Amino acid sequence: MKFENLVIEKLAKGIIHLNSITFPENVISIAKELIVDISGVTLAGSCTSSAHSIFDAASEIYSSGNCNVIGRNKSINPSGAAFINGASAHSLDFDDNCYAGVVHGSAVVFPAVLAFAQYKALSGLDLLKSFIIGLEIEFAVAKAFSNNIYDKGWWTTSVLGSVGSAAGVASLAKMDTKEIENALSLAISGVGATRAVRGTNAKHYYCGRAAENGIVSNSLAMKGAIGPLDVFEDRNGIISILNDNVFDHSYINDIGKEFGLLNPGVDIKKYPVCYASHAAADGVNSIIKSNNITIENIDTIICTVPPIIASNLTFHNPKTVKEAQFSLEFAIAIILKYGDIKLEHLSSDCIMNSDIQNLINKVKMCVGKLPKNVKSSRGICPEWSNVELFTSSGERHEKFIGAPLGSSINPLSEKMLYKKFDSCVKFSKINLVTKTIYEKLINIEKVKNCQELF
Repeated sequence: MKFENLVIEKLAKGIIHLNSITFPENVISIAKELIVDISGVTLAGSCTSSAHSIFDAASEIYSSGNCNVIGRNKSINPSGAAFINGASAHSLDFDDNCYAGVVHGSAVVFPAVLAFAQYKALSGLDLLKSFIIGLEIEFAVAKAFSNNIYDKGWWTTSVLGSVGSAAGVASLAKMDTKEIENALSLAISGVGATRAVRGTNAKHYYCGRAAENGIVSNSLAMKGAIGPLDVFEDRNGIISILNDNVFDHSYINDIGKEFGLLNPGVDIKKYPVCYASHAAADGVNSIIKSNNITIENIDTIICTVPPIIASNLTFHNPKTVKEAQFSLEFAIAIILKYGDIKLEHLSSDCIMNSDIQNLINKVKMCVGKLPKNVKSSRGICPEWSNVELFTSSGERHEKFIGAPLGSSINPLSEKMLYKKFDSCVKFSKINLVTKTIYEKLINIEKVKNCQELF
């Protein structure tokens, strides 16, 4: 049976088209910043206890190879490296975020394309281009679905990440069109995890699995395996199952004309907690610093947030590090106590500290609409927050944050990006010279062989 005008066929053509064009300079610049950021976050994540568990299990499962396990003096085969690095990249929830699908794109795509590029001893320029292609294909599919699938409860980093990792690896593998179609259909057939994973190790486990999926699906396709080319359109396909047959094909048709890296852009996290808490954290910080308020004089803090924040930040009295990362109350308490949220604050001792527990009890989250004096615009991200702080002396202070620092609308400066990268390297306790590896990553297009990167 001959299939025509299927989404899979359009995606394969999109990959081939993206491989043939020169990307705009601003797209390249953003991609290189994301590579720096995800590399630092992966280094930091590699030393967590959950990353150790995943590494130990994976070491028994996967064979040896020439692909780096980031943060360890260990090489493994491509699928194993993609899996371990993908899990480490998301283990601290410090990796980037994109509102096209509400996905952590880099944590899935980068480990996959890095593993394949190292396996084949490809250049940094090859890696950079495939990274962009993987993200752009993923973002196009995400836009076609809209964020409805996230709202329905699918963890889109897992579901859509397999699309991105498969597309990125396919662009490196130089396969023919039919092989690319089969690689994509094999990857997409298994839709991934649900948002019930938040606050547990399952969240970054499935991030690693989505990265690995990109390697395995392409390997299978190159060896002749076929997948359902109508995986989108079939009556039991993912358009029906995931989104009640709602799918805007225009985003697939426009691949290469519009770039998701520019619109909606990608947010680089300033804090190592769920991005949904960042606007409120920035709002509280602004109020405290602008009015010289002491924590002893704080009575109550009320954070009015949209439904998407409430659906993510479900741990109001966290007991573990994973729960704390999905707690608005914890994020605000840490900001009040320390003026910042750092990796070293993610510890049981810090969570259960009496001062932090007392401050947690002062924070209230409520779901509401934008304040009446604020009009919806592109300058306001989906995870905005309006903060009201009441003091014991009867004062009331209010701050609305439409886009936290680090968002694509309000990006981190180069100095702040370097500072974050340096903090990740130091947290990993790995003997690396920050400036040396930073310069190598930010100028990745000059690297001759990706085996030299880590």
